[in-house]
Amino acid sequence: MLQAPQLAAPKLRDADDATRLLAPVHTYFNRKLALTFLVAALIVNALAVLVVLPRTTGTLDYSLQIGDLYDLIGKNLAEGHGYRVDANMGETMLREPGYPLLVAAVFKVAGYGNQGPRLLCILLTFAAALTLLRLARRVTGDKTVALTAALLFLLYPGTLIAEARAGNEMPCILGMLLFMLLLYRAAEEGRLVLYAVAGLLLGIVALVRGEVLLFPLFLLPYFLITSKGWGGRRKALLRMAALAVGTVTAMSPWIVRNYLLVHKFVPTATLSGVAAQEGLYTCEHLPEYGSFALAQRGAGRERAEIARQLGLPFEGSYYYQVFYTPQDELEFNSALLQRVSHEYRRDPGVLVGCAASNLLFKFWFLGKTPKATQGNMLTQLPLLALALGGLVVLAKRGLLAKMAVILLYVLYVPMVHAEIIAHARHSMLIAPFLFIPAAVFLAWTWHAVQMKYRRPQPRGPYPA
Repeated sequence: MLQAPQLAAPKLRDADDATRLLAPVHTYFNRKLALTFLVAALIVNALAVLVVLPRTTGTLDYSLQIGDLYDLIGKNLAEGHGYRVDANMGETMLREPGYPLLVAAVFKVAGYGNQGPRLLCILLTFAAALTLLRLARRVTGDKTVALTAALLFLLYPGTLIAEARAGNEMPCILGMLLFMLLLYRAAEEGRLVLYAVAGLLLGIVALVRGEVLLFPLFLLPYFLITSKGWGGRRKALLRMAALAVGTVTAMSPWIVRNYLLVHKFVPTATLSGVAAQEGLYTCEHLPEYGSFALAQRGAGRERAEIARQLGLPFEGSYYYQVFYTPQDELEFNSALLQRVSHEYRRDPGVLVGCAASNLLFKFWFLGKTPKATQGNMLTQLPLLALALGGLVVLAKRGLLAKMAVILLYVLYVPMVHAEIIAHARHSMLIAPFLFIPAAVFLAWTWHAVQMKYRRPQPRGPYPA
């Protein structure tokens, strides 16, 4: 039988033991008070996203307009033109369908604009905060730590920026938090149906952001290693197979649709070539541009020239190249991937240097401009420091293994971006999971301060 002690809560003697072992701080918050804090944080979050941030676009070095083709595809869907970037062009595979479908529904109800998708992202963020609350409590067993993690997530500057941009980060974050919560339960109960349902959920998330699709490749070795005996490993394989079947089932309508369009297997989207080409170009040319936004424009101009050389009719040259047929779109994506792959094979040192730069700096801190990069460092460095401190606290109490699956995901996402494009916006996919150890460290610190300055209690009654 598959054993997953890393995911199961340790047996503790009593509530005091749980407090001391998991996060040494008393549980102050009952359910009503916790909900009050969460609603208050939601109000602050909504005011920042809907009122404050849209008025600072002249001073912040961030684009706060919905874009990345989600608005265009969503608008065409809402107007009945099909899954297209432009009504006069063929159907597209440039973006996974999950978020454009949500955006189209919002446009149907609220009309075309920024505020509707922003409101959607606020609601998704609150749902994600509630899910993070459940996940943090399952991992740490501490209500205070769980509430702290949820509040940190709701009020984090990166969260607010992501909501104001109305990108697909929030639906992806919510989906992965739900997936992780269900995966913990599946590992504890060992039921195949739970793994299959978790796979369905992962497949849905992959239809929002395809980069999460290969995460089970990290899970399989972990479950094989933590299983006892060959019997346990066979069950681990069976459970991962159930998860894979669920994932493929959820993605099959999109895969079949793409096959009918181009007669080739396209599981996610046709932007992988753009991501790889932009990653290589910005890695090589960022110093001369001095600004990531300007380097991205340079990468876009290079892509436009490549499309012209291939003889593929297209529209747009600043960033995205949009083609009149899905066949041309797929050919362009394949050509970009081949060019980047050839360059990395020709000079492996370029790949090593770019991957190292992506992993150690760009993924965490790089913004559109130097000012944005500085702002990212001011917010990301404290989070990383707190999370590292929390992991040390958990390790000293023998509970780090409880975070094993979460840490696998935290490692997986940066590795996906190491070979393509990486900037701080991508780190938002794992930031919510880092708030769990960050909250542990804050709770531990608060308890340490309390213990240091606590007045000694009298051993008997005061004298008369």
